[in-house]
Amino acid sequence: MSAMRKGIDASKLEAFAATGTETGARRYRFGPGFIGFSGHFPGNPILPAIVQIRAVVSLAEAESGKTLRLAAVRSAKFLSPIRPDEDVWIRYRRRVDSGMDICDAALSVAEKTVAAFQLELAEGETPR
Repeated sequence: MSAMRKGIDASKLEAFAATGTETGARRYRFGPGFIGFSGHFPGNPILPAIVQIRAVVSLAEAESGKTLRLAAVRSAKFLSPIRPDEDVWIRYRRRVDSGMDICDAALSVAEKTVAAFQLELAEGETPR
């Protein structure tokens, strides 16, 4: 397991009860020492987009009990930066569209949407 994945997992807090097998929600708090903030940006840290996306994939993996990988980012909107020690809620819904496993996700801080994604997921490890 990568250091980034370990850091994301260590940042998990409470979970909402799932409303179905393909939905999930969890609260995270990425502390100032979280590996994802290194170098992004010194003196003004913000959570990088790829870490936000990876956190969604990690949550979907945990909820489904399957190893998943990111196949494509269909859309992504970043509305506000995520800073250290903010409570970040990640909510997602998975569905099948034209045979593809789609994950619609939103990240929010203080009940305000800060990012939204539509991701294509695939089962299995990332090809090397």
